[in-house]
Parts: sequence; structure tokens; C-alpha cells
Amino acid sequence: MKHDAGLPAHAAALDTRDDAAADALRAHRARYEWPIGDAPAHASFEIETRTAPDGRMTTWRYRAQAAGAGTHESREAAAPADAGSASPFVYRHAQTSVELADADGAIPGHAHVFARESFVDELAGALRRDPVALRLQHLDAARDAGPRETIRMVSERAAWGAPVAARANAPSRVSGRGFAFDGEPAGEPAARSGDIRDDGDPHWTAWVVDLDVDRATGDVAVRRVVAGQGAGEPGGASMAGLPAWQIEAAVSRVLGARLSARPAHDETGAGARPDAIAHELVAFDAAAHRAHGELSVHDARRIEQAAAPAAAAIANALYDATGVRFRAPPFDAAHIRAALAQPVPIDAGDGLHVAPRRTSRWRRWLAGGGAGGVVGGLIGLACAILPGPAPITPVAPGGADGAMWSAAMLERGRQVALAGDCAVCHTAPGGATNAGGLALDTPFGTIYTTNLTPDPETGIGAWSYPAFARAMREGISRDGTHLYPAFPYTAFAKLSEPDLLALYAYLMSQPAVKHVPPKTKLPFPLDQRRLVAGWNWLYHDTRPFAPDPARSAMWNRGKYLVDGAGHCGACHTPRNALGAEKGGLAYLSGGEAEGWAAPPLVASPASPVPWTEGALFDYLRTGFSAQHGVAAGPMAPVVAGLAALPESDVQAIAHYLASLSPPVDAAVAADAATRQARGAESVATLGLENGRRAFDAACAVCHAESGGVGHFGVRPLMGLNTSVSQATPDNLLRVLHHGIDQPATDGLGYMPGFGDAFDDRQMAELAAYIRARYAPGQPAWRNLAEASARIRQAGAH
Repeated sequence: MKHDAGLPAHAAALDTRDDAAADALRAHRARYEWPIGDAPAHASFEIETRTAPDGRMTTWRYRAQAAGAGTHESREAAAPADAGSASPFVYRHAQTSVELADADGAIPGHAHVFARESFVDELAGALRRDPVALRLQHLDAARDAGPRETIRMVSERAAWGAPVAARANAPSRVSGRGFAFDGEPAGEPAARSGDIRDDGDPHWTAWVVDLDVDRATGDVAVRRVVAGQGAGEPGGASMAGLPAWQIEAAVSRVLGARLSARPAHDETGAGARPDAIAHELVAFDAAAHRAHGELSVHDARRIEQAAAPAAAAIANALYDATGVRFRAPPFDAAHIRAALAQPVPIDAGDGLHVAPRRTSRWRRWLAGGGAGGVVGGLIGLACAILPGPAPITPVAPGGADGAMWSAAMLERGRQVALAGDCAVCHTAPGGATNAGGLALDTPFGTIYTTNLTPDPETGIGAWSYPAFARAMREGISRDGTHLYPAFPYTAFAKLSEPDLLALYAYLMSQPAVKHVPPKTKLPFPLDQRRLVAGWNWLYHDTRPFAPDPARSAMWNRGKYLVDGAGHCGACHTPRNALGAEKGGLAYLSGGEAEGWAAPPLVASPASPVPWTEGALFDYLRTGFSAQHGVAAGPMAPVVAGLAALPESDVQAIAHYLASLSPPVDAAVAADAATRQARGAESVATLGLENGRRAFDAACAVCHAESGGVGHFGVRPLMGLNTSVSQATPDNLLRVLHHGIDQPATDGLGYMPGFGDAFDDRQMAELAAYIRARYAPGQPAWRNLAEASARIRQAGAH
């Protein structure tokens, strides 16, 4: 059971009873209140409806009365089921009765919204229906296309229906989510007291609020708001988010606490437009607060309407979190604490609570090796013996049809897939996109990627969203088997629920390809996938990304992309003996990918010129930085994916990565680049003459510091190329052998390989000269001929 707060018990709780005299219709009634002005006056709202067995509301009786009001404006409509109900109700019924005792117009519009949307949410609970689905059931598919699309846009963006995990680390904190909507069906006149729709077009607004409640103190922390608004006629409606200051004003009015709103860390392209769909709420920042200026009366009214669902969405989220129905504002700590102090039924606090996992000292000891590593191995063995994860039932054919998702949802999923390089790893050379079969060489053996297309037999077409989410967050396949960590679920676990759901929708909308990739066969005991459970216990953190409220929205967005979908650490962070990414100072300090050395993404002496934020942006956006060089090898397809993302996302990545190193002045970097590009003024020629002649014949035409021909794209200078100053020659030798035949972007041009023209001795002489000439401060590479032979044998990657 749940219980109520804010009104006497006899007038509060939703009263639901069967009406035998009305063909098994069920009657539901409830009462709400709203304070008016500074006086202790209030408005009361009494709502009653009857529902058919399918949950359809057949009648609607609504009565609102301001304190002391004695004049009633009464309207009744006995009309067909598709008749639009007059405001303050926006849904369609067979019969509607509205009584307003508010001759002076004292009841604000958002108070009507609070009462109506609280009742619909409460009714959904009584009927065991999803609140969003119940609302959509009462909007006509044709004439209410605009309101339906607004609800769909916001609910999809919020991943409505997915569980909400609490960020709190205290057992007294619970989390909840609430939905509310406002607007009117197309073609219906506005009739609500104080209604603001004066431009002829209907308008609609939907809100989803995520919040935490501290049961001990009554404090409420609204941490996320997804809000969108639409306007126009069916078929031509426009959709948009809400400005941050409007979210701030609405939430602060309801809670009585001033907060700051900013685009959420998973808001794609948030920096490219003035409004966003998803916002995060943080402590009020007076320095960052920007006044919105004086508004016209019309704009002020439109804003009031857009914020109207806020109170109901918060009240519904409070109920979801605590099991207490708050039927009247305010929702301050004192009122919430008093309500929670009442006897609560045993199921009132059953909201999902996921405590953050903190790596203990002894867990780190187990993961670190030595005696602890032995014990960790025993833990892994125990995990192999104990029962494993259960399989998840496959969905029926067509149950995950991509056509069920909106175009905006699919586009969002496409961008997540690009940021995560899904097709890069899950497409074999010459194979169909995402059909799997690419061979990944790891220190433990060759692992073949799986089929990500929606084929029900060989791909993920039979996977439900919960099965997909489990694989992405926990590394467990639909059939209950563990996935090897070569699949970077350790990073994808950081994805937000909306992004993960959008990715699922996008993949399910792609062409199905029937293809069985080669089976991964690792040597014993690595072929025992159950051992991965022990690895996960030691190294895998399943917590989603948590933004740092002390940092800017751009910084949080950048870190979210780097640590989550981008999984940059998979290549740019060194790994321990068991293949786990090292932490601490090793974070993004350089790693290995497909035989290529992945350079550090933090300040490193290997970089000839320090990276500025602008240089990082140029490199990530285009694949070329004039001060550093060209993206090649595994980095080229990464840049190709980033080039298709919103520019603001790439800027956020550059901003975050630049923050990990000491600040670099752009003028200082430019001066260093000018000096470094010249290389050594003179090079000792002993043993390097052949290399110099090879460079002059094969390389100087494009790469000489005096200026190349520039006809084949960009012209990277050798003195600025990180591959020349790295500790190992592998990256340079790979480019010399195989060239760049698949540049990250078309504007970069192609580079021929010289593996067929030079033997390993000649390659060694050329690389030795380049190193001595353009990285004179670095020690000479050794065993270059052997390294060239090894790379020649490995072939192009």
C-alpha cells in the first residue's frame, strides 16, 4: 500500500470502486489543493472518473473552487468519445463535466495541471497501467498527433520505463521518476482560467523529473529534468527543448530552493543551441547565472505554460520514490519529513536503490597481483563453479521492430553508435556493416566480433532491451554467457539509459544480415568464460557516469564521451597482466591498439609540441593538426566517426582532454612548432647517408620542412609528427610500409606505402635518418631491421 500527505484522510486518497450499475465500470475519485497567494487561502480540486475494463476513461467530472468563491461556471458535454474536452482537461472522453468556482481568476493555470496530472498518475497506479501509455490512450492518433509526438519525444529522451538507479550513497535516500503533460487537443478553444494560448496554435509541454529524497531529512534533490514543448497543427508540429533558466524558475518555484540548470552530460549537441531537452540540476551558481532580460506579456505567458507540468511531475516523482502521495504543495523538507514520519506500509519504500561501489583496499590488493593475485584467481575459480547468470527470454519475431521508434530517437542512436565505433569493430574486411567477424588480436588469443544486426538467428534480433542493456553494462550475453572484456562493456556501462536505449533502437532499425562469424577459441583455461565473472568482480565498475557538479557542462560532456561511448581508455590506457586498464596516474597515459602504439592523451615528453585545446579539436574533427600530424591506423576510423558528430561534442572532448594537462598558451605552442618543424640543423652523416637519399627520393616531395607540393591533401611535417618522437618505431614503420590508403576524411589525401619498394634494411636506414633528423633529442631506435621484418610479416591493419 501507499499513503497520502497534505489533506485529511477522508478527502485525500484515490477512492476506487466497482460500479455494478454501470456495466462493470470502475469509479475513481480524489481531491487536491493548491495555495493561492500569500494568504492562507487555497483552491480545491475534486476529480471523478469512470473507467472501462481496458482502462479507458468514459466520464470525467472536474470541480475546482477557489477559497470563498461562490459563483460556478459549469460546462457539461455529452459527446462522442473523440470530442475534445475543454480545458483544464486535455484528454478525450465520452462525457465531460467541468465546474469552475473561480470568478476572480485566482486559480493559476499550473494548479489545474497539478491536480489533473496527479490524478492521472494516481489512476494509472490503480489500474496498473503505465502513466505515459494511459495518457496516449486518451489522445486521438490523428487529431492529437502533435501532443502525442511531444509525449513520445520526451518519454523516449528520458528512457521512460527503464529503472532509475539512485546516485545516493546513503541507505536513507531513495530515487523516483515522474511524468506530467499539459496542452489541449488541436482545434479546441482554450477555456482554462488564466489560459495563455492567444496565438491561435495549440501548444503542448511534457516533463519527466528524476529526483532523490532523503527520508531522514526530507530534502529533495531534483537531479534531472527532461522537458520538451511542441506547437502547430497535426503533421506540421515543431518540437523544441526549454531554456535552462526556464527549468530553473519552474523547479525553484515548486521546491522553494534556487537551483541552476544546465544541459545534461548526455545531451547531444547541447552547446549548439540555446535550449536542450535534458537538463541536470546543480547547486545555484550565481557567477554562471545569466539574466534572461525583460519578457513581453506574451512570452511570459508562453513560459508559464511550458513550466506548468513541473509541480505535477515532481509530485509524481515523489510518489514513485517514497510511496507517499503529496496532494498539495509545498514540497519542502519540513512537509516531506512530516509525511514520511507517518507509519508507512512495508512496500512504500521499495524504490530501486543502487549504492555506489567503492573499491576497498583489500579488493585493490586482490587485483594488484602477487599473493593477492593468487587469491583473486581462486575467486575467479569460485565464480566458475557457482551458478552463472540466467538467460533472458528472446523476444517474439518483430517484437523489437525499429519502426516503433521516432526519427529523433534513431538519429540519437546513430550518433551513439558513431561515438562508440560500433561498425569499426563489428565489420569484417569486405563484410556487411555490423555483421561481425573482425579478428581482434589480443595477448590472450584472437577474438572475433559478433553480429550486431537484428537478424534473429545469427544477430541480436531476438534480444530484448533488458538483454541488450545487460550485455552493455555487465558483459553478459542474452543466453547468460560472459563476454570477453575485449568488448569494452567496462566503458559502455557509463552510458546513460537514454543513450543506451537509443543505441538499441538504432541497431534494431538496421538491415538484418544472416551471418555467423567465426567462433572465438582461446586456449584453456581462458576458454572458460565463467572465469570472466571473477575478472568483473575485481575490475568492472557497473555504475553509470556521474557528472561532477563542480565542473562545467562542456567538461562533463567531454568526460562522458571519453570514458563512455568513446572508450578512449581501451587503447590509450596501459593494461595490467590480466588485461584490465590501469587506474590512477596511468589513466590515458598511453597504450596499444592492433599493434599500433596509442600515444598518451595527457601531457607527454613524446609529443614534440604540447597539445592545445584548439589543436586537439582540429585533429579529432578533421584527422589533421598542422602542429602534430595526421590520424592513421586505428585512429583514422575513430576520427571518421567523430566527423559525423555535432561539432559541440568534439569540442567537449577536446576541452576535457586539454584539462588533463597543464595549460598551454597557443602562441607558445605555435612558436615551438615553428622551431621543431625544422628538425636538427645538421645531422651526423655517419651511417645515415642511405637513409637521407631514400628520404630525399621518396618523402621530401611532400614532407620536407621547406614545403612540399601540397597537391595530395595535407602536408604533415616530420618534425611535428608524434610517431617520429615515440619510444618505439612501430607506428612510423607501419606508415612507411603500408601508407595511408583509408584516410580519416577525404580532405587529408592518400599516402603510398613503400613496403614493396624498400627491403627491411632500407626501411631501417630510412627510419633511422628520420629519427635523427627530426627528433634529435630522442635516443636512436635499435633493431630497426628486425622491427621492419616483424611489421612486414604482420601485414596491414
